[in-house]
Amino acid sequence: MQFEIEFKADHLKRVMEAVRREIATPQEMLGSMGESLLRVNRERHDKGLAPDGTRWKELSPLTLAQGNRKGGPLNKSGDLLHSFHYQVTGNRLVLGFDGAFEAKKAVWHHFGTDPYTIVPKHKAVLAFAGIVSKRVNHPGLPKRPLVGFPVSDQKLVADVTADHLVRVLKRVR
Repeated sequence: MQFEIEFKADHLKRVMEAVRREIATPQEMLGSMGESLLRVNRERHDKGLAPDGTRWKELSPLTLAQGNRKGGPLNKSGDLLHSFHYQVTGNRLVLGFDGAFEAKKAVWHHFGTDPYTIVPKHKAVLAFAGIVSKRVNHPGLPKRPLVGFPVSDQKLVADVTADHLVRVLKRVR
């Protein structure tokens, strides 16, 4: 009695070639990662959460008095989050803020600021929350981390990668 196995490598060669092509041109997979990371980061921002899941410091009573209640900190106009995007170039995915001023604001909020003085640029005085003054000593912005790569995001990227490669393998016949 005898049992014989013949190994035919044609299908395996096609599978390996499909994976090689996917790794050589990862733009589609990186785009899927970018969409997924953008979605979870926007959800965290809408909830006022840092990447590690901690809640951002609440707005000051003066800021709240000015009507900034739309979704909490950093959401009054929505400009900052509208500038949040991803970009795929070659084999690189970048997630961040677009535009010089929006990127600068993102840095201020992410790392916080030291106290600073505000002076009018185009008028003789400043008016805020019923206060009129030639200068205001701002206490600084608290840290409100905007982007990071927590374990949950790392798992998301691993899942997106696995799903993408499974789709590639299913196309191989």
